[in-house]
Amino acid sequence: MASSLERMQIMMEEIGPNMPDIEAVIQSEEKNWAIQFEDQSIVMLEWADRPDRVVLSAMLGMPSEKMQLSVYETLLCYNLLWKDTGGVKMALAGPGGELILLYELHTSELNLNELQTVLSNFASIAQIWSVYVMGESEQPAGHIPGPMDMLHLGA
Repeated sequence: MASSLERMQIMMEEIGPNMPDIEAVIQSEEKNWAIQFEDQSIVMLEWADRPDRVVLSAMLGMPSEKMQLSVYETLLCYNLLWKDTGGVKMALAGPGGELILLYELHTSELNLNELQTVLSNFASIAQIWSVYVMGESEQPAGHIPGPMDMLHLGA
């Protein structure tokens, strides 16, 4: 029987040909992948053990100095909604760094269709948040994902 990591490796080899909006899947090191979509967005996947899972991440950019407080406050409030967001979290890549969207996907029963759904939803959520983070006005440009949008991150 294949280990969770071996099954994940197989799915990562199959995901590109099965999703037309993926331009490239690049493996760096033994347990890390980068997926580039047609819109040039990138989702990173990093393997983690105990429990077996893959951590999805996407860079959201940096808000303007004028918008930092508002954006950081919004994202911290969003983190508090972890029960409603399905575990999607926001982070800051160090002082003055970019904002990052994160999601831990447990792989014990994961199949290719579920991985495709999660990856597609995660990329969409990252795109929406990136527009908000990079926006210049107090009002978000477009629809900001609410708790109900996150409930269907998984399959």
